[in-house]
Amino acid sequence: MDRNTVIGFVLIFGLMLAWMYTTMPSQEELERQRQERIARDTIPETEDRRDLRWEEDRDPAVREAEDVADRPSLGIFGHQEVTDTVSTWVETPKYRARFTSLGGGPASFHLKRHNRWDDGLVQLMSDTTRSAYSVEFLSIENYNIETDQLLFRPLTADPAINVARGEQATLQYELLLEDGSRLIYTYTIDADTYQILLSITFDGSEQHISGRSFEVVWKPAIPPTERDVASEKQYTAAYSYAGGVLEQFQPSSQGYTESIITGNVTWVASKSKFFTQVMKAQEPTDGAILSAELSTDPDNGETIHDFNTALRTRLSGTDTYSYQLYLGPLDYRHLRNFDSKTYDMVDTGFRFIRWFSDPFVKYIILPFFWFVGGFTGNMGVTIILFAVLVKIVLYPLTKKSFESMAAMRELQPEMEAIKEKYKDEPQKQQQATMKLFKTAKVNPLGSCLPNLLQIPVLITFWRFFQNSIEVRQERFLWAEDLSAPDILFNLPFSIPLMGDHIAGFVLLMTASMVIQMRVSGQGATAPNPTLKMMQYVLPVMLLFIFNRLSSGLSLYYLIYNALSIAQQMLINKRIDHVKLMETVDKKKAKEMRKEQLLEKKKALKEKNSKK
Repeated sequence: MDRNTVIGFVLIFGLMLAWMYTTMPSQEELERQRQERIARDTIPETEDRRDLRWEEDRDPAVREAEDVADRPSLGIFGHQEVTDTVSTWVETPKYRARFTSLGGGPASFHLKRHNRWDDGLVQLMSDTTRSAYSVEFLSIENYNIETDQLLFRPLTADPAINVARGEQATLQYELLLEDGSRLIYTYTIDADTYQILLSITFDGSEQHISGRSFEVVWKPAIPPTERDVASEKQYTAAYSYAGGVLEQFQPSSQGYTESIITGNVTWVASKSKFFTQVMKAQEPTDGAILSAELSTDPDNGETIHDFNTALRTRLSGTDTYSYQLYLGPLDYRHLRNFDSKTYDMVDTGFRFIRWFSDPFVKYIILPFFWFVGGFTGNMGVTIILFAVLVKIVLYPLTKKSFESMAAMRELQPEMEAIKEKYKDEPQKQQQATMKLFKTAKVNPLGSCLPNLLQIPVLITFWRFFQNSIEVRQERFLWAEDLSAPDILFNLPFSIPLMGDHIAGFVLLMTASMVIQMRVSGQGATAPNPTLKMMQYVLPVMLLFIFNRLSSGLSLYYLIYNALSIAQQMLINKRIDHVKLMETVDKKKAKEMRKEQLLEKKKALKEKNSKK
C-alpha cells in the first residue's frame, strides 16, 4: 500500500467521520432526552396514566367499536347502517393480512418470508385498529372526512381468503350514505407479488365532496424490525417521484413537518431500512403531501419516526380511480415489476457516486448474487466468490502496481544511498531518485489507478451491505446477520465510533491489512517516519469504523486483502533482484561513459578555442 493509497483511505476516513458527525445527535439533544427519561421515571403513575395503560391493553375490536360510538357527527357521512367491526383474513404465499371494515382496508400486514430480529414476522403497520389507507376530503357540509374513521360494509362474505400461487382474489367494501350514494373500495390481491390494486368508485358520493379533489393517505408508521433501532432510523424516510426526479423527505427536527408537492406525482412511499410501502396512481394526480411526526419514545428515549404519505387526485368525468399499492421488502426483483425507479430509495452510495453505484448494484452485484447464490445456497460464500471476481477483473492493473512496489523494495538500498549522498540538497535528491526509477523502469505511481478503481467499489459495498435485503439475516460462520456487525463479545463500556462490542471479521480484516503492508514492504519504502506510522495506524482507524458496519463488508474486504497478499507474495518471488540491479548498473555505466565522452568533447573544444 503506497502513499496514494494511504491518502485515499484517509480521505474516505474523513468522509465517514463527517457523515457520522452529522447524523449523531448533539450533546444538547442527548442531555434533553436524558432529562426527559429521568422526569418520566420520577413521575408517579397517575390516574390518567393508568387509564392510558388500560387503553393500550384493551382488545382492538373493543377499541374500534367504542371509537365508532364516540365519533362526532360528520353530516351525511355520519350516517351509519353498520355498527359492528368485521375482520377478513387474506393469506398468500408471501404475506398474511387482516382487512377491517373500519376504514375498509388492511389493518395488519405480516410478511411470511421475513422476520424481525427477535424472530417474529415483520409487520408493516404500527396501527392495527383501522385501515392503513384512508380517503380524505372536505365535504360540502364543511366536515373533514377521513374514511379510516368510518365503518364500511364488507361485500365479500368469506371471513378468510386463501390465495394460492398463480391466483388472484378480490375484496370489496361499501360505504352507504343516507341518500343512497356509495363509496366502494375494491382490492385485487395477486398471490405472486407484494402488489395490491385498489380501485375507488364514487357511486354518486362525489357530489358531496367540496373542492372536487380527494387524497389517498397511508397513515401508520412502519414498525422497527432490526436490533439496532438507532441505525435503522437513519434510513427511515418518505419519498416522492415526479417529473423523473426522486425526492427524499427526512426531517431531523422534533414535531410535525410537512412537504407539499404540486403537479402530477407518479408515486409516493415511506420506508424503513429494509421494507417499504408505495402508492402509485394509475391516473394523473394533482399533487402529494409527505408529512413526518418525530417524537421521543417514553420507554427508551429513542426518536419515533412516523411518516405519512398522500396522493391528491382531482375528480374528473370518471367515477373509478385506481392505485397500485406495494407493501413488502426493498427487493429489486419485486420493485422493478412495480416501478423501476422505486429501488432508487435503497442507499447504494453517496450522492456524488450514485452514477457508478446504482448501475453497479443493479446490473452486476445483484445478478451475481442471485445467480451464484442459487448454486452456493450461502450468501457468505457468494460474497467470497464476488471478491475473487473483482480481484480477477482488476488483476492486470494490480499486477503492475504490485510489481512496482516489489521493485521499489529491491531498490531501497539505492534510494538510501541517494538520500545519504544528497541529504542537504532535497531537489537533487528528488531528481536522482526519479532518475533511478526511470533507469529501473519502475513507476512510483503505478498503484494509483487500481486503487482509485477500488475506492468507488468499496464505498458502494459499504452502503450496499448495510441496506440490502439480499444479505439481511443471512448467516455465515459465526455471523448471524451479514447486514449487521458479527459481534464476538460485548464490552462493558462504549468506545466512540467503535461502539460497545468487538466484531470478528473486522479483527481479521485489520490483521490482513497489517500483513499486506509487511508483505508489500511499504513500511520500508516510505520516505519518512510519519508516513511509516500512518500506514500502520490506518488499519486501526478502519477497525474503529468497520466495527459497527455490516459484517458482509468486512468479509468482502478480508477476502480481497487475503488475495492481494497471495498476489504480492507471488510477484515478490518472481522479481529477479540480480537482473534488476544489473539493469541499473548497465544504465549507470552507460550514463557514466556518456558523461566522460561529453567531458572529453568539452575539454577538446576548450583546447581548440585557446589556439
